[in-house]
Amino acid sequence: MKFFHRYKSTIHGNYRRAYLRSGLLTGLMLMLYILVRWLMQNPAESPVSYLSDGILLVAVFLFIMLYRNSLPERKATMKELMLFGMGTAVVACLLYGLFVWLSGFAIKDQIKVFTENMMENAPYADYPAYYWSALWAVVAAAVMAVLGCFGAFISALILKNEKPEVAAGRKRNDE
Repeated sequence: MKFFHRYKSTIHGNYRRAYLRSGLLTGLMLMLYILVRWLMQNPAESPVSYLSDGILLVAVFLFIMLYRNSLPERKATMKELMLFGMGTAVVACLLYGLFVWLSGFAIKDQIKVFTENMMENAPYADYPAYYWSALWAVVAAAVMAVLGCFGAFISALILKNEKPEVAAGRKRNDE
């Protein structure tokens, strides 16, 4: 457990408020993707696709960059950027999953397309669309949250610009 208490890092901004805002905007972008495709009468084949993954990853990277640039002296540790990015991804994916679940009540055709494309012999007629929408909501939220957290890790590695201090009283192995 010494390793976890080895570094002392400083949080420079209010990352919780920032990731709620960024997660809300990212979740809205993901919802708009599904909604616009449905309104154009070309429903999305799956709640998780390369385009929705791309939207999430690009949004997480850009919001981490904007957050870092809004900090005093533009200094941020990997820990702070990682917490911000993971919060953004999780909030966005929860909102997106909630939208997919609620769309089972309003946009039954979209859920039917998800079910037919994701499962080969789907007994769609046996169950109502809102049963399937709950499944697709959990799948979409879980898969995209994991991907978004990985994207936050990569973004934090790229965009960090401050190293944490080694805690007083502890020596590094190379000294």
